[in-house]
Amino acid sequence: MVVTSARLYEEEKVLEALNPKLRQLLIERGFKELTEPQLRAIPLIIEGKNVLLIAPTGTGKTEAALLPILSEMLSLKDEGIKLLYITPLRALNRDLLDRIKWWADKLGLKVGVRHGDTEQRERYRQSRDPPDILITTPETFQAILSGRVLRKHLRHVKWVIVDEVHELAEDKRGVQLSLALERLRYIRGGDVQVIGLSATVGSPEEVAKFLVGNSRDFKVVKVDLRRGMKLKVVFPKPNAIDAKLAERIYVHPEVAARLRYIKEIISKKRAVLVFTNTRSMAEILASRFKVWDSTFPISVHHGSLSKLSRESAEEGLKVGDLRGLVCTSSLELGIDVGRVDLVIQYMSPRQVTRLVQRVGRAGHKIGLTAEGIIITSDEEDTLEAMVIARRALKGHLEPIKIPEKPYDVLCHQIVALFQLKNKWKLKEILELYSKAYPYKDLTESNLIRLISYMHERYPRLAWFGKEDHVVLKPRRVRAIYEYFFSNLSMIPEEKQYLVIDTNSGNAVGILDESFVAEYGEPGVKFVFRGSLWRIKSIEGDRIYVVPVDDPTGAIPSWIGEEIPVPFEVANEVGKIKSLIEELANEEEELIKVLSAHYPIDRRHLKRILKPYLNHVRRGYPLPTDRRVVLESHGNYVILYTHLGTLGNRALARLLADYLAKRLGTSVGVQQDAYAIILQSPTKLDPLELKDALINLTKYEPLEVLLRSVTKLGLFKRRLIHVARRFGAISKDVDYSSIGLRKLVEMFRGSVIYEEALKEFISKDVNLEVVKDFLNKLKKGELELVVNEAEDLTPLSELTLRRISQRLEVVAPERMERLILEATKARLLSEVRTFLCLDCRDWYEDLKVSDFLQYLKCPKCGSKRIGILREGREFLDRITSKKWRNLSRKEKEALSRAKALAELIEKYGAPAVVAGVARNLTIKQIESICRKYSELNDGFYLEIINAEREALKRKYW
Repeated sequence: MVVTSARLYEEEKVLEALNPKLRQLLIERGFKELTEPQLRAIPLIIEGKNVLLIAPTGTGKTEAALLPILSEMLSLKDEGIKLLYITPLRALNRDLLDRIKWWADKLGLKVGVRHGDTEQRERYRQSRDPPDILITTPETFQAILSGRVLRKHLRHVKWVIVDEVHELAEDKRGVQLSLALERLRYIRGGDVQVIGLSATVGSPEEVAKFLVGNSRDFKVVKVDLRRGMKLKVVFPKPNAIDAKLAERIYVHPEVAARLRYIKEIISKKRAVLVFTNTRSMAEILASRFKVWDSTFPISVHHGSLSKLSRESAEEGLKVGDLRGLVCTSSLELGIDVGRVDLVIQYMSPRQVTRLVQRVGRAGHKIGLTAEGIIITSDEEDTLEAMVIARRALKGHLEPIKIPEKPYDVLCHQIVALFQLKNKWKLKEILELYSKAYPYKDLTESNLIRLISYMHERYPRLAWFGKEDHVVLKPRRVRAIYEYFFSNLSMIPEEKQYLVIDTNSGNAVGILDESFVAEYGEPGVKFVFRGSLWRIKSIEGDRIYVVPVDDPTGAIPSWIGEEIPVPFEVANEVGKIKSLIEELANEEEELIKVLSAHYPIDRRHLKRILKPYLNHVRRGYPLPTDRRVVLESHGNYVILYTHLGTLGNRALARLLADYLAKRLGTSVGVQQDAYAIILQSPTKLDPLELKDALINLTKYEPLEVLLRSVTKLGLFKRRLIHVARRFGAISKDVDYSSIGLRKLVEMFRGSVIYEEALKEFISKDVNLEVVKDFLNKLKKGELELVVNEAEDLTPLSELTLRRISQRLEVVAPERMERLILEATKARLLSEVRTFLCLDCRDWYEDLKVSDFLQYLKCPKCGSKRIGILREGREFLDRITSKKWRNLSRKEKEALSRAKALAELIEKYGAPAVVAGVARNLTIKQIESICRKYSELNDGFYLEIINAEREALKRKYW
């Protein structure tokens, strides 16, 4: 970077505004110059402005916000918390503490961290001697605001920093935070200065308003350092080597080709992040690498793993023990994993913002290029990835939509006001909370409706005088406190369901609530862990299934986790198909045009274009952004539309309801961003579907959907989540124990029903897109074509092949071997804390495979080695107490560790491996060790069966 005299002068001015102690520390910390975000943000923060700072990862955003605040803080004499630093993830708190503590220690300031796992001793210390800077999460901030002692310390807060603000702005966690900030202002009797930090924001002005509140001034500092993001889309072609590898690890050759490509890249780099779109896919991908080569330095990272496993993976990449991490959105945010050379996105990222956020983790230093590769799974996936990559390079991010005045959050925060005083006027509450941006349009009648519900329900959450508009704290204080503290988190608790093979009685695994809500009905076929199943019945939290052979119409079990593809992306894919049709007889020109606009080379383009070109050249109509195509195959009709995930989901529900009424039989639907598949017990006529589409143009989509919404599992899921947040039903209630009709009858006409409907319409479907689609169909701006080909067209072949490969079904005869190899790889890769219970001087976080090389304490030689899941920090605390005055949790963990140590001393390696299996009791572990003295196939099969039984026991 060339440093001009003007820039030097600007930097001097900024530095002069900082306290001299800080200027000295900048030199000590190794700052040679301030970064662009720091130069632009520091003066504004010193002036007292509210600031939203948007800048790439690794450009010093934290210091840009922190340095001017520390500078001002040094002149303050009063006690109490002065800066609240709020992050969406606990894991970020850990990294931030180390980073902020360096500055604070040098300046004589105190820093604390507060979250759900903070020990009672530390909480007590913070109450007696509050830190100057408190790092916390939105949920813990709620709890702190409610505590009598800590609330007094919050009166001194002058600054609030909200990190990764984009992660909060779009959901109810963020809405809850915006109201909590208004309560903080009320407690202090004045305003606070708010600084938001983010690497990617699609709607900066909107997010800034969300951050600071309604009608307050702010400045947006957007620093586009143009680190030269470099992207390319790759569609690996399988070769003879891949065919052999596929046989060995029981996958399709196409999957083997992708694995080989990833392994080749990682082998040439120091540190690579491999992002997947779901936890399930992250587990599958990491497992396949372990089955292929157990020594390959790659691990997995996602939110469902234990803290120890995640931290071990982060540290492994940072220090170089690992060269690759397969991860999900858990590593999109700024968790420190050291320098990342390259980001691989496995399959299309589905959204532009996701891709930009993920690829932004690479380079992680000013001036370095952020490099990313998208590895795609099929032709449609490749077209989608091409569009997303182009939009990312142009900076076309999806806009952020802030929820509009959600009633469930407001109900919770009205109850929170009773912790400040017992009596409120309605206008006081309206004036206070309408300052929060999500509630800018909150009216008195909205508020009366909500508080009337809080008054009329049992137990009451508020007492409301309808004549004088006074809101009082109810007499049953215990009920409102139970409600408040059990609903601190706005993140819906996703119930899990045990899947049981009816024929064998074996536990197959666990399905998430999101999948069960949309697809959990008898007769539905789905793929789970490489096998095909059909749902026979659902009883409580157990799903009984039977194995099937035919994959047609089967749904991937991880589809509930999927990120929705926006309409804009799907529509551009349709435009590419339109161009393919236009230049079908000029293939070289087509490749030239596409390669000029999209980051993909000619070789990959030529391969993905082949099925589409074949389709057009054989005279079949190709679905595009201007043409809708219907095709029939057996009992299925495929409707090809480019409306995106939420648009097609809405249209699919409208069609299914219309056809069911017209035909007098149920119609099953599934959809992705580009097609809707409809199935009926009797053969569906595509002309019938064409008529249905034409007839739907006569109606308002919302009215049609509202008539059938109460039949939809997705709406039921929203209704249960909202009712839980209102405290109207228990958090343990599942779908099968409450019939949808009964649930609807209970809440119809209430604020609960209204809020659930609002959430469903804004999150699960896109009615605006459908409305526009139907209008264009009505005006003749969209062509509607029925393809009456008797044989499979190239497009339908591609669609069916996509479904088959996407499901990645494994032949039953190979499945047992694959499960065996995957279980071996998983158990040997598990990370635990190993502890010598004789000398107590040695404890270390290790992979099981590494410890098996020791099998004894490296310090004293003892074989009495205990195993803990909790990690080194847990043992550090125990050691600091000299193993005395232990909590119940600490005693229980040590008791199990001691029992395992006895088995390890007696049986050796089998006890170590069985000791890290899932949910096994000490008795089960000993039983397995008695049968097997070595780690052979029989041993691992015994563990597989024991884990299945343990899973059943957990849900019985």
